[in-house]
Amino acid sequence: MKRVYLELKFSSKRNPNLITPCCGKKNRGSSGSLKFVNYVGLPEQFGFCHSCNKATLPPTLYEDENGNRFTYNQTFRKYEKLIDFTPSPNLINGKINGTVKPLQKFIEEQVVIDSTLVKPENNLLLYLRKTYGNQKAVKAKEEYLIGTYNDGATMFWEINKKLQVQKCKLSYYRKNGRRTEKFNHIYTNKNGYYSCLFGEHLIIDNLKGKQTVILVESEKTAIVGSILLPRYTWLSYGGKNGFKQEKYSCLIGHKVLVIPDMENDSVNIIKKKVAELQKIGVLANIWDMTNGRTDEELIKLGLYGNDLEDIFRKITV
Repeated sequence: MKRVYLELKFSSKRNPNLITPCCGKKNRGSSGSLKFVNYVGLPEQFGFCHSCNKATLPPTLYEDENGNRFTYNQTFRKYEKLIDFTPSPNLINGKINGTVKPLQKFIEEQVVIDSTLVKPENNLLLYLRKTYGNQKAVKAKEEYLIGTYNDGATMFWEINKKLQVQKCKLSYYRKNGRRTEKFNHIYTNKNGYYSCLFGEHLIIDNLKGKQTVILVESEKTAIVGSILLPRYTWLSYGGKNGFKQEKYSCLIGHKVLVIPDMENDSVNIIKKKVAELQKIGVLANIWDMTNGRTDEELIKLGLYGNDLEDIFRKITV
């Protein structure tokens, strides 16, 4: 493994809409000047800020004999293949061509807090208050920082273990707590905002082997699970195709039970994921609620596509 050296040159162009990664302020000052200057060919988060006199540098890169690039994880003392950041190869050892994947940006804490203060609250929060009582609903709202968007959407903030806010998913619910087909993202991969597990900030590494983490598809199911069975730590992977490898590392060393929706495709996907998790040191298991029934059988029983929250609803509502 050899270190890769980047040639850092200041760009002649500056982004007036950038929030500076160092001091978290708008790039355009009161005088109209642009404070943050970027490095050529790198994501715009890297550069030098004339306001706080700090340089934001890319991570140290390493390359193996096959040209694969890595960073070094100090926590686990091992090289990890790049996921969040891939600089333009034309900056690496004179090689040319390639594309830039922006480094992970983080959303300001105040934006999250402000979203929890919006009135009237979204339909999901109103449903939780009506169904489980104000005290439990408030606890869940504070635990997951459930926000309300200006069009009434429920804001599911994705917060990592370091309490950094990585992304936000907007979901729309009816007054009966049922989700509509509409959803949206106001922070996108294209702009440098990548997902983590919803509720990841609730994982406590000091309790590895003792804290049981339950992973479900829906954010709402995780929230309702936390209300009804608070002895477990409830997270969501955001749909059957939302549980990707870049979300795995926070689970290493923990006891995890994954509960997919009642659909054979969802179950088969998660069975493969559980095998992958076990290989990297996650104490993972699956609860297959289909009990081996086919999709056709589930449809006849009215169970196809149901999740754990549907079971909770039948018991408690």
